[in-house]
Amino acid sequence: MLIIAWEVTAACNLSCEYCRASASASPDEAELSTEVALDFIDQVAPLKPMIILSGGEPLLRPDIFDLAKYAADRGVRVSLASNGTLITPEIVERIKRAGIMRVSISLDGPSPETHEATRGPGSFDLAMRGIGNLRGKVDFQINMTITKENLDEVCGTMDLAERLGAVAFHLFFLVPTGRGSEDELVTPEEQDEVLRWVAGECRNRQIEVKVTCAPQYGRVVREVLTEAERKGMMGSACLAGTSFVFVSRTGDVCPCGYLPVVAGNVRMESFPEIWESSPVFLDLRKRELLGRCGGCDYREVCGGCRARAYAKTGDYLESDPLCSYGGV
Repeated sequence: MLIIAWEVTAACNLSCEYCRASASASPDEAELSTEVALDFIDQVAPLKPMIILSGGEPLLRPDIFDLAKYAADRGVRVSLASNGTLITPEIVERIKRAGIMRVSISLDGPSPETHEATRGPGSFDLAMRGIGNLRGKVDFQINMTITKENLDEVCGTMDLAERLGAVAFHLFFLVPTGRGSEDELVTPEEQDEVLRWVAGECRNRQIEVKVTCAPQYGRVVREVLTEAERKGMMGSACLAGTSFVFVSRTGDVCPCGYLPVVAGNVRMESFPEIWESSPVFLDLRKRELLGRCGGCDYREVCGGCRARAYAKTGDYLESDPLCSYGGV
């Protein structure tokens, strides 16, 4: 299934330190209008994708539920990515009526101390309140972005996600884009250690676990788990430009939100035309990778993070710098 992450607005009520979108208190004046946004949904609906409505904070876009319902009514699976702080019981009812199937809530740790260090005072309790309002009414997952500051909080956050009743726990490894900086990155060895721990935990955990922006997980699960244990696990090569795409608030189409290479704009071209024929996407699908990634034993199941390669070298086909594997 094609996954479209759609950044519907720049507006956000928080100002997180590593925000990919460099979100602000106000929307971007160049954001897609309701009319253009509805036309975009019409373009992608025949592809039967999943659309993730993100931001910023998507709940701050006034027509967000109209867009969600319009997409859902056309057979699109719709999810919402939120910081959780604005999710009241009334908002939950509107989420349900709009046909939104799942809500992801971002937590940077299992306590106010860790979460609020990056997201601001009061944000943890408000997010927990939002989760409480969703519980039993709309499926939700917990997203955690790993930096050097919360590296030791992964286990506690996964435990919390299970206790809260989340249907999934998704781990994101920071890519230095937007307000994110290289100073916040974990080392390749630290990433490898976390991935090995996660792979081992999946033997016993009931919650769905997915790793994003660390395709090295495809290698690690083959090193840590048996073929039988790997069955059904969510670990694969970088999906950017192959089964995942990002659409910005102004209509730019990019391989992912962390890889700001513009393949086209939906104001000027149809989305299917961009998706099928953009040179950027064709490059990523050929997978003619350079450097260590190009000659790696695990090139097909990993291939490195194309966004991190771009952030480091300016070339999205170059080697992923956050890799500890030496078997090339």
